[in-house]
Order: sequence, then C-alpha cells, then structure tokens
Amino acid sequence: MKRTFYLVVILLVIVFGAYFGWLLCCNDQIVEEVKKEKPKEVESKLTISFGILDSDGNISIPLDKGVKFKKSSIKFDTPVSVELDEKIDKLKNFLISEKEKSLSITSFYTSDETNSSVFPNIGLARAISFKNYVSDKGIPTKLIDVKGELRDNLEIDENNNIKKPLKLNVGQSKDYTQLLASIIKDLESNPLGLNFESGKAQLKLGSDQRRKIVNISTYLDKVEKSVCTITGHTDNTGTTRANLYLGQQRANYLKDFFVRSGILDNRIKAISKGDSEPMASNNTKKGRAKNRRTDVSLGKN
Repeated sequence: MKRTFYLVVILLVIVFGAYFGWLLCCNDQIVEEVKKEKPKEVESKLTISFGILDSDGNISIPLDKGVKFKKSSIKFDTPVSVELDEKIDKLKNFLISEKEKSLSITSFYTSDETNSSVFPNIGLARAISFKNYVSDKGIPTKLIDVKGELRDNLEIDENNNIKKPLKLNVGQSKDYTQLLASIIKDLESNPLGLNFESGKAQLKLGSDQRRKIVNISTYLDKVEKSVCTITGHTDNTGTTRANLYLGQQRANYLKDFFVRSGILDNRIKAISKGDSEPMASNNTKKGRAKNRRTDVSLGKN
C-alpha cells in the first residue's frame, strides 16, 4: 500500500513539474516576442503621425488642401496650412533620425500649361519650389528628390487652383555618387554655354540646355557648399567698359532666371569677363556670335 502511495506521489510530482516547466518556458518565449515587437509599435506610431506607412516601410504623406498652385504658376500660395506645417516638422525629425530615408516630391502638370521656368517642365519647377519650403523648415536638400509628372486629368477649381498638385513619399535614400561625378564630367566635356543676340541680354533655352540646368540644380542640392558660377561674355563690338557692363547684364539675367525658377540665390555667382575671353575670332560674324555668351560652371566655396 505504501509503495503504491509513493509511486502516485512521484508521478504527481513529475506531472506537475512538467506542467509548471512548460508554463515558465512558454511565458519566457511570449515575453521575448513582445520585447521584439515593441520597437515596431513605436516606429508605427512615429510614422503614422504625419503619413501612412506601407508594408515595405515607405510612407505616403497626404497633403489634402495644405498647398495651392495656380495653373501655369511655379509659386504656391503662402502661408500654407497649419496642419501642413506640423506635418513637415514631424517629417523633419523623422528624416534626421532615420539616416537611410529620403523625401521624394512629385508635382503634377498638364500639357496645356505655360512653362516659364528654366526646367524641362513646369511640374519639376513646382516640385523645386516646394522643396525650398521644406528646406527652409530644416530638411536638408541632400535628403530631397524632386520630379515633375504629366497628368492631363488634373482637376482645377473655380479659382484656377490645381487640386492635389503634389505627392510626397518617404522611402530608401539613393546613392548619388555616380550621378554627381557624371554631372561634373558632362559639364567639363560639354560646358553649358548660352548665346545672345548682339547687344541683348535675353535668350531662349533648348532641351539639352534645360537638361544641364536640372543637373546643376541636383548637384547644388546634393553637394554641401557647392556653388554655380555664371560668367557673362561679349564680342569686341563697343568699348571695354560697355562690354563689361553688358557681360554682367547677361550673367545677372541668367542668375535671375535661375532664381525665379527655384534655384537658391546664395548658391549662384554672376560675374562678367566682357570681351576679354573670346572663344572664337571676332573677325567674323559667326565668331562674334559664339563670343556673345554666358558660361555656367560648378565648384565649391
């Protein structure tokens, strides 16, 4: 009888020991899983405060009615909404803390709009205009990508404002090393030169020239302390003093054109060489036409 009793007690000890051991083991595993998942919950709360997080870790930022562009205009109405200001402040804090993330700004445009900028399309000019706003709010331009996108089905309201003119997304940042090197190489082998009619300071831009200006804008955004130098030149018609003045007018005209299009004033220098550096002979009409130009180069302060 005693022997049976002892066997029952031993069996109960084994059963209860196994049960409590299982509880402790599983409980530790559950606690460990909760600990592992906790950072994800924090990240989700952080990003959802200014945008919508998808399964790939990208964030779309709804703008609603926060910013207004009129049709054929590259400037948006200011001030922007308080809600948008708050979103951009939160976005800034996120981008500064997340080293491998960047902001993409896409601006839409229609084919019947007038493009008065130096860029290939007015959508890109709008994106750059909005980029300057978020840059002023503290987001470094090296963390911002811009582009224009043709969309002929854009809605226009009764005040000629474009409904939903912008799209903002946050995703993985890109490596611009090769692109920046190719921009410098392209400008060195095929400089951006813009030619003028005799005695005039106005010009028209071709598609290749506009492409180079986009590259210049990209370089200025991505490379700290970089600067664009615009040098005005003339032929030898007129006095040296008059030609220095005309060359400066041409450089200033192009600088103003760049600034109106959204390239920051403090990143551009405008100087004149007058008739002192001809690139062709002034003895022919064709040579003088080549000498009436502005040259654009990139460097660092």
